[in-house]
Amino acid sequence: MKRVNFIKISGGKYRGKKIQLPNIATTRPSKSIVRNSIFDTLQSQIYNKVFIELFGGSGSVGFEAISRGASKLYLFEINQTAIETLKQNRKNFPNDDIEIIVGDTFKNIERVMSKIDNDTILYIDPPFSIRQGMDNIYIKLYSLLERLSISSSVQYIILEHISSETPPNSFNKFLLYKSKRFGKTTVSYYIKEKADD
Repeated sequence: MKRVNFIKISGGKYRGKKIQLPNIATTRPSKSIVRNSIFDTLQSQIYNKVFIELFGGSGSVGFEAISRGASKLYLFEINQTAIETLKQNRKNFPNDDIEIIVGDTFKNIERVMSKIDNDTILYIDPPFSIRQGMDNIYIKLYSLLERLSISSSVQYIILEHISSETPPNSFNKFLLYKSKRFGKTTVSYYIKEKADD
C-alpha cells in the first residue's frame, strides 16, 4: 500500500489541518522552519491580501496563507502529479476562495495578474537550478519579475531559492530588504518602494 505523506498547517484558523504532499521526486516542499519564518516575517500583512503561489507543488505555503487570513489564493502548477495533490488538498478548504491555475506558470501568470486589483503577495518557490533541465530557471524568473513588479497590485515578492544563487537587489519598484538562509535554501523578501509624496 502506497504511503501518503502529510504536513500540518502551523497557524491560523486551520492550524493542525493536514496537507498532502506529492511525490518527493516531483516537487520540493518548503520545510516547516522556512514556512514559519515566512509567516513570522509577514505577520498581519497577510490579512485580507491576495496570495499567489507560483510552482505550487502541494500548496503548503498558500494554504497556510489562507489559514492566516489571506482573502484569495491562486496556486500555479504544471506537473500533473502535483496538480492532483493540489485538487485533493483544495477539498479541505470548501469555503475559501482558492483557484488552481493549471499549466506553464510563465505563460499564465500575467494573464491572471491583469485581473487582480487587490493588494497581492507574490510567493515564488521555483525548482532548484541544479535539477535537470532547470539550469536557466532563475534567468527566466528574473525576467518575469521585472515585468510583474510593474503591477500596481503587488505589494510583496517572496523568493525561495537555492542558497548558492544571488538574486538581484531590486525588481523595478521593489527593493530587497531581507534574506534569511536555511542551509541549502534561502528566502529573499522584496517590498515595494513607497511613492514620493
